[in-house]
Amino acid sequence: MPRVHLPLYLKILLWFGVNLAVLAALFFGFLSMQFRMGLDWMLSGEAGERVSAIGDTITDELSQLPEQAWPELLHKHGGQYGVTFALFNSSGTQMMGAPLQIPAEVLPKLIDKRGPSDRPPPPRRPPSSTPRKRPADAPPKPRFILRAGEPARYWAGIHLDLTLPSDNHPLTLLMMSRTIHGGGLFFDLRPWLGLAAVALLLSALVWMPFVRGITGFIGRLNRAAGRIAEGDFKERVSSARSDELGELSTSVNKMAAQLGEYVAQQRRITADVAHELCSPIARMQMALGVVEQRGTPEQAAYLQKLDAELQHMARLVEEVLAFSKAETLPERESTEEIDLQDLIQTVIAREAPDADVRLVIPESLVLHSLRHALDRAIGNVLRNAVRYASDAGPINISAAREGAHIVIRVSDQGPGVPPETLHRLFEPFYRPEAARRRSTGGSGLGLAITQRCIHACGGTVTAQLREPTGLEITISIPAE
Repeated sequence: MPRVHLPLYLKILLWFGVNLAVLAALFFGFLSMQFRMGLDWMLSGEAGERVSAIGDTITDELSQLPEQAWPELLHKHGGQYGVTFALFNSSGTQMMGAPLQIPAEVLPKLIDKRGPSDRPPPPRRPPSSTPRKRPADAPPKPRFILRAGEPARYWAGIHLDLTLPSDNHPLTLLMMSRTIHGGGLFFDLRPWLGLAAVALLLSALVWMPFVRGITGFIGRLNRAAGRIAEGDFKERVSSARSDELGELSTSVNKMAAQLGEYVAQQRRITADVAHELCSPIARMQMALGVVEQRGTPEQAAYLQKLDAELQHMARLVEEVLAFSKAETLPERESTEEIDLQDLIQTVIAREAPDADVRLVIPESLVLHSLRHALDRAIGNVLRNAVRYASDAGPINISAAREGAHIVIRVSDQGPGVPPETLHRLFEPFYRPEAARRRSTGGSGLGLAITQRCIHACGGTVTAQLREPTGLEITISIPAE
């Protein structure tokens, strides 16, 4: 079955639509439950039930108390919610509670059109352990809630089945709050916070597969790009995606292949040129030897300079060849068991027989790696240390196992390099200013060859300055 090609933008829109549908269903379901949509807004749901409940409670409690105790009871209930309670008669005149300035919008709501009751006031009964409840089939008492006044306040009222002994008209309980929630009496914020938390959780669950698919792929692409940037042009990004991200992975794979081919061609050209230069240089050296035998004393100085230049050219060509071959070491050489102490002692005897080199390596420190690559890498580092820092003090070489790696450190007490050049030390043909003199400077390929050899061994090499002076090269290689 052919895979349907959906652009990434369309996928985002589709998932966003699913998210909106889930949120809308959740919102309207909760709204319908909380406020019973189709009736009057806030007072048609739980908020209206709370207002009716407090009205019933106050009616029940006031009916058990003498009229002189009513203000105290209103004040007590008001303190519980942070709301001001007051009683008004059917004409809108305040009868009990803290004095209130009633806005014009609220006053018509206070007028009770039920008229005076023909019944006497309800008899006082002994207190009941449970609040008196209206019959389940009784119609709800008239209620209202609105925002009015300056500054704005929230006003809610309910007409009570309660009258004063001195006035047989029914009373209205008015509640005034500075905030919409009214201490949880008008509007309970907790269910909405729960709704928001559930909505966020559902959104995260709905979006998680899509987002993880994108972020996971981008993570793989980023890691692959990092390895390609380090020179591993065989790295590929595997992806079965059919959107723009899949096209991106295909482009990255093509780029890696083209870069690999381009770099391989450069290396082949460099190796071929260096190889072709070996024969002419060798013939020139042979010819120079013949000329030196037949030359006059006056020509000897010029011939020595020429010989020095030819030797320098030969060394440069040799290092270029070594640099071009270092990348293919894993293909030309197999790993073997290496006694690190023996290997480094051999390198010291070859590269620094007369230098003060101090070796600190545990006995029987063994690793499995490419012998020739490791020998060449350590030799280049030691040669640099001898060239630039042998007169400044001893050169220290240490090695130890750190986890699954063998870490080799070569440090000296020389002048070091400028801090801003540390990150360039392993670039081909790069030489700090102090190393550009013909008498002491090399070709600029030594540390570049070291890096390639260590990479061929599966390790890393870094450089850092020492205090107060000196340079330390750290080589980390897998032990197995």
